Amino acid sequence: MAETEPSTAYWGVRRVRSSRRQTAAIAAVVALIAGACGARVPPYFGPASQVGVGAGSGQSAVSNGGQSASGQGTTATTLSSLGVAQSASAAQAGGGGQSSGGAGGQTAAAQALSPANFNLDPRAEAAYCSGGSANKASDVGITPTTINVGNVSGLSGLLSNNFNQGPEAVQALFAAVNQAGGVCGRKLNLQVEDDGQDTSHNASDIQDLIPKSFVFVGSTSDADNGGVPAMQQAGIPDIGQAINFTRGANANYFTAGTFGAQQKGNQDYIYDTLAAGLKANNNFPKNMAFLAYSIPISALAAKQFETLWQDSGGGVCAASDLNVSPASPNLTADVLNMENDHCDGVFTTMDVSGNAKLLQAMYNQGYVVGKPGGPIYAGTTLDGYTPAQISTAGVQQAQGFQIFLNFTPFNENQPALKMYLSQLQTYEPGKQPSSFGIEAWASAQMFIYALIKAGQNPTRAAIKSILSSLTTWDTAGAMAPAHEQARTPGNCIIEVQVKGNDFVRVWPSSGFYCSNNLVAVPAS
Repeated sequence: MAETEPSTAYWGVRRVRSSRRQTAAIAAVVALIAGACGARVPPYFGPASQVGVGAGSGQSAVSNGGQSASGQGTTATTLSSLGVAQSASAAQAGGGGQSSGGAGGQTAAAQALSPANFNLDPRAEAAYCSGGSANKASDVGITPTTINVGNVSGLSGLLSNNFNQGPEAVQALFAAVNQAGGVCGRKLNLQVEDDGQDTSHNASDIQDLIPKSFVFVGSTSDADNGGVPAMQQAGIPDIGQAINFTRGANANYFTAGTFGAQQKGNQDYIYDTLAAGLKANNNFPKNMAFLAYSIPISALAAKQFETLWQDSGGGVCAASDLNVSPASPNLTADVLNMENDHCDGVFTTMDVSGNAKLLQAMYNQGYVVGKPGGPIYAGTTLDGYTPAQISTAGVQQAQGFQIFLNFTPFNENQPALKMYLSQLQTYEPGKQPSSFGIEAWASAQMFIYALIKAGQNPTRAAIKSILSSLTTWDTAGAMAPAHEQARTPGNCIIEVQVKGNDFVRVWPSSGFYCSNNLVAVPAS
């Protein structure tokens, strides 16, 4: 049985038995949350996206040492400046950009493009380069009319309805861009294969798609280390969010999120941002219990958090359990141990299902955050940021559960996030927004930026060169800034908690909370 390598993204994931590789596109449709008033659109779905969403149009704020500092970036390029009327049809938008001395249909705006002025609106993206008869089969996966993009994700396996959210988000964005006319007149075609959450299948899927795909975008799987050697040998760009460190360390890997850890020699380092933020907000548990699955990828992440916690002056509760079976019917025994050992906090590196069992057991035992005798904090990694976490645990049971994010919460007025939610609802109806989804969507937007910058006939080498030169990328203010050139781990977060049927911001009051202390943790 193939095993995944330890994670540096700190998402709870599982090792699984080998499953049959499927090469079909995503099939599972995830139901929307059914609230007390019946099945209804969850609060994540805000108004439709606004025209003119540029990289400086949102709040790309950061704060250091607990001081929130919000600020506006460069004003976004508008559609009108690209020669596209806001009421233009999809066909008009695709060819509306006027070439101003640019080679091969590329507009002057495209030539001057930077992360600060990039417009994420699909019609603007289509207008940056009109394409035409000069389109060539410039590299693998490129035809005059199509750009084939690969994606290998864990659509099947023991962990269901989770990793599918990455390719769903990319499909939604590509559909919106294609409807607007494509990029340089080419349609974006996402080829999705299912690795069954198994490293050997991941490797074979990657090898199958390399000769067919220009790049990989938005692949999401706990087995994402399997195909890394083949991608390195082929020199193919891989743009997404790595779960295993091996993928994140690939020189051809890029992310619009943040690198989970930094490796120097045989030592891993992560930022102490969560601990520092909890201290600054007077909510730091001094005796934290850590829960993880009995599989390497989950257990090591918990061990790394234990090390970070102790470095920050906290203690590890005797009730910590890094040997939880994914098949456990409930976690009552763990909760009783936490009560007996007077743990004042609990943090998990499990998935939605494991977190739900914990929350249900805590609720049943009256060991609830904010109640006498209960912990002052209960939280998990950003894997739990999905409506399914609340619905699976139960609304009452999930109250107060906290998650740290490297992007703005979905229920806030952030134009780029509204665009993601609107596109998902429009082109992948019934699919749930999630941390995996926004990470993949943001990475797909970064790929489109590089694709436009590369000109009418792009190459893999050009894409890698453009992405490697990025010193900041924040997806129009929606994400904590990523530094591709330095490949440093992210140190900016927002803490949210379940309140009612939604996740709401806890701290900072605006922008992101940032910490600058790297802590040495057990190596992956």
